[in-house]
Amino acid sequence: MSETITIAKFYSNREIAEILGCAPETVRQVKSRKAEQLEGLWSQDGSSETVWTQEGLEKLSELINTEKSQEFRSSALARRTQEAIAVDRAEISYQNNDQVSTRTGTETAAYTINEGRYSQLPENIGEAIAGQMINDGALVRVDKAVVNGLLRGLNIGDIDVEALLS
Repeated sequence: MSETITIAKFYSNREIAEILGCAPETVRQVKSRKAEQLEGLWSQDGSSETVWTQEGLEKLSELINTEKSQEFRSSALARRTQEAIAVDRAEISYQNNDQVSTRTGTETAAYTINEGRYSQLPENIGEAIAGQMINDGALVRVDKAVVNGLLRGLNIGDIDVEALLS
């Protein structure tokens, strides 16, 4: 099993401004005006320069309204979704009866159905339910609900959900 070590990245006001398409002064003004919302997302380094965490960058992208900040939010949403899918796939492919999910922190377990009369029953029922859901258009409604819930949780509301799902 391989292990990935991630080193936190920090951003200066100048780097944030470049990423979000604004002036460094805009970043300082937002930091001052929205201090409560940005608490804990930045710190002062040894030279008294402000350094921002990744979460700080993402929060600033919500508070600064530029075309580049909107593009950043869209790409950040796609990246987080891909990361969550990758974690789920890794957990599914790693079969261990006592495994704890790295994303949810809950225990997961593989189960075995003995061969016999009912061994294919779960798959057959699952296929029948999925087929009926597809015929009734339920999957499209579920997809919309999931995407809308994710957008609400991330305080992002300017993405065309219909275009994402088509």
